[in-house]
Amino acid sequence: MHELGQLYKSMISNPDITITAYQAKEILDDGGPLINYRIEGSLEIDSGCDWEKVVLIENCIIENLKCVMVYFQKSVTVKNCHLKDASFSFPYFVGGLIIENCIFDSYLDFQSGGHNDVAPICFRNNHFMNFVNFFDCWFTGELILENNTFEKGSNICSKGQLVSFDLPVRSRDNIGDLSIENECRP
Repeated sequence: MHELGQLYKSMISNPDITITAYQAKEILDDGGPLINYRIEGSLEIDSGCDWEKVVLIENCIIENLKCVMVYFQKSVTVKNCHLKDASFSFPYFVGGLIIENCIFDSYLDFQSGGHNDVAPICFRNNHFMNFVNFFDCWFTGELILENNTFEKGSNICSKGQLVSFDLPVRSRDNIGDLSIENECRP
């Protein structure tokens, strides 16, 4: 099992280039990766759109990331990042999602999402400081939950929160209650 300090150490380096959310969005719009940045402001991937570019965010500190009602046709990868605030409400991860070695400070919303038809959704070695909401998610492909800490729990394995899986969940070495029967909004 990991501790929060070890997770911080797993980040490649402390990003020393600060950019605005607007600049970060321009990089993503051009199909480029966000690597080694400190991103200030609210970075929002176009709500209600089909996003047809690969998203790679690595070794970043992000003030706020919003991906609401986005249909990600290609892979989304977030690695070695510290996200102070984030939301992925109503997302379709058709091309898959990897969130690995990240720290999330606040309530995290994935409700009404999933739909990973082509590739797996993987949460590995993350530290969630607040509740993680998966209300009404449908995972049509593989879901992997490994070595995560959910300080205030999650409803991903609840019975009454409309979470469905077409394949068995691969879950091991997670800390925290994953069967909370409500959305636990702060």
